[in-house]
Amino acid sequence: MTLRRFNTLALTFLAASLVPTLALAGQPDVQSGEDLDPSIYGGMASSYCAWPTAIYLDFGFGACSGTLVHPDIVITAAHCPDTPAGKSATVRFGEAQGGGERAIAATCYSNPGYTGGVGATDYAYCRLSQSVTDVPIVPAAFGCDTSALTIGREVVIVGFGESDNGGSGSKREVTTTINAIGDTAFIGGDGKDACFGDSGGPVYIQLKSEFGGDDTWRAFGITSGGADCGSGGTYSLMHVAIPWIEEHSGIDVTPCHDSQGNWAPTPECGAMPLDPGSGMGNWNTGCSDGPVNGFGGLCGDPFGSGDDVDPPSVSITAPSNGTVFDIPPGETQAEVTIDVAADDGDGFGVASVRLLINGSEFPGNLDATEPYTWTLVFNQGAYTIEAVAEDWTGNQASADPVGIGVGEDPPDVPDSDTGDGDSGTADTGVDSGDEVGDTGDDGGGVNVTAACNCSTAATADSRPISPLLASLGLLGLLGLRRRRAKA
Repeated sequence: MTLRRFNTLALTFLAASLVPTLALAGQPDVQSGEDLDPSIYGGMASSYCAWPTAIYLDFGFGACSGTLVHPDIVITAAHCPDTPAGKSATVRFGEAQGGGERAIAATCYSNPGYTGGVGATDYAYCRLSQSVTDVPIVPAAFGCDTSALTIGREVVIVGFGESDNGGSGSKREVTTTINAIGDTAFIGGDGKDACFGDSGGPVYIQLKSEFGGDDTWRAFGITSGGADCGSGGTYSLMHVAIPWIEEHSGIDVTPCHDSQGNWAPTPECGAMPLDPGSGMGNWNTGCSDGPVNGFGGLCGDPFGSGDDVDPPSVSITAPSNGTVFDIPPGETQAEVTIDVAADDGDGFGVASVRLLINGSEFPGNLDATEPYTWTLVFNQGAYTIEAVAEDWTGNQASADPVGIGVGEDPPDVPDSDTGDGDSGTADTGVDSGDEVGDTGDDGGGVNVTAACNCSTAATADSRPISPLLASLGLLGLLGLRRRRAKA
């Protein structure tokens, strides 16, 4: 068996018509002191935006493939970083040579129990330096998902290595079947296979309704190695790797299961792409325009099912009602930080908090990341601030409104008033920096920009709106709470 590492210098060697040499187990693919290449056999080039979670993993001197399974985590093969101490890499997204749409720095860690060569211990993960929040995640198979991994099931191998008809470094795919499954999987053959360039890359399976699934997809295989390209290969399994990955990284990468594989859906157990291989949308939006499912109920009740009839509690904790903010000398505006507290008690949790100024919404007024904080710049005027919290089952509650004045007296807002406030179309005068748009006609509405410290800012604890939440009607720039470590 040979490891199937793909190295960038192979392109130079291929151009020079050199014949690559298969690597020995536990050794890099090296000939004459330089790295080599020979990948997806019997397949085809992936469409633009197809399989967006399949990534090109660039170590500078060489590269592998990998799979984004969480906004912060890529799974790959242990023989790619080849060290449990951590190795720097660049995760590249896209389909073209080397993945050319995005580049994010990462640190990659090999399984410390890796025994070398091809097999069950050949797994690793990379932690990204910044979260990838707009690419629709095909989650790793775990818990009840793994019941779909049986002999004869159709799967798709994706990677960036050399193809049987020449070329390497671009994303390719091939559809084949599982031939054997145990602590590893043997997949492919008859000319359909992966090779060196696909090391660490994904194998996907659809949980088809015809065998009891919900037609969503899972990533389950990690390309490890094989004999001659085209003859089939051995793949380590993500569900074997996940307990160590979660423990070592401190990140929960299984949104539908707990760490023991029991069904325990979270709000992120949903919005799974139904057709990730078709190529929809564009990389400006993370290829996120394809169809997705709702809250998943594959192995039990979906998240949010059951009785939760009580709305969340919500209050504006700052500023206090009646506060006047002075405009600094020589300025025409004043900065105001607005803090909101929201809690769902024994319910399913707060899904979002929506802020309104003088009854109007504005870009970035939706936030689902606690603490709920906005820092806005106001023109001179009197303003009524309102907040509406919604839980995951759709129950809503409104905070007592707060009146503030900027360079003048505040409006008269009684402390116990829970009315809707003024919903007129006059310009509120709110501006958070560089203008990004006006929600009103002919200058009316709210002028607000992404310069606020709220959900429109690129904070470490926020995610932009998912396709699932958009389908549920939570429109706007909504941030999803990041996955945390399991208890």
